[in-house]
Amino acid sequence: MLFLVLVGVVIIFRRTIFLIPVLANTYQPAAPVKGMPNFPDDGFLKNPWLTLIHILPALLFVLLGPLQFVKSIRAKSPNLHRWIGRIVLVSGVVIGISGIIMGFKMAISGVSETAVITLFGTLFLFSLLKAYSHVRLGNIVLHREWMIRGFALGMAVAVTRFIVGIFFATSFLTDLTPPDFFGTALWLGFTIQLIAAEVWINYTRG
Repeated sequence: MLFLVLVGVVIIFRRTIFLIPVLANTYQPAAPVKGMPNFPDDGFLKNPWLTLIHILPALLFVLLGPLQFVKSIRAKSPNLHRWIGRIVLVSGVVIGISGIIMGFKMAISGVSETAVITLFGTLFLFSLLKAYSHVRLGNIVLHREWMIRGFALGMAVAVTRFIVGIFFATSFLTDLTPPDFFGTALWLGFTIQLIAAEVWINYTRG
């Protein structure tokens, strides 16, 4: 989990640094790579503010989310745990809604990518809201389980980066370009994370 957090932070900082000259109107595009036209910069170039609305709350989610699972914080500082939870919840809602919008406006792989982002983005939001509703009802067990699902889905983008890397590394054999494989990489990343969450929930339940 901590390794995925590190990957997530790197992704966010890299994208933020990329957007600074775009917003300052000083961006100079690099020469396109053969077979990979401006991947994945075109969508971010055309929607810089939407991208920032998505990735800046993601930094809070990535950094604060793991603290929700630290037993000593929950036991010794319940108020801190609750306030961190509120920040994670609000940032997660912003991430989920903006991510679904990006899936329609910035899809690299077309319908396949839009579908996976809409499906798992909705499940991500549903998981967070279920976690919130259960803690309000005092059901800590179900609150924990839905928070695990929500956080796992929120970190799926970090897993997807490794899968995309594999596709890039093997592209000389497959001749696949990002529009061909990016949607598939997202399907794999989100599915792997959801399965991992369910395995962990069942392993630790009770």
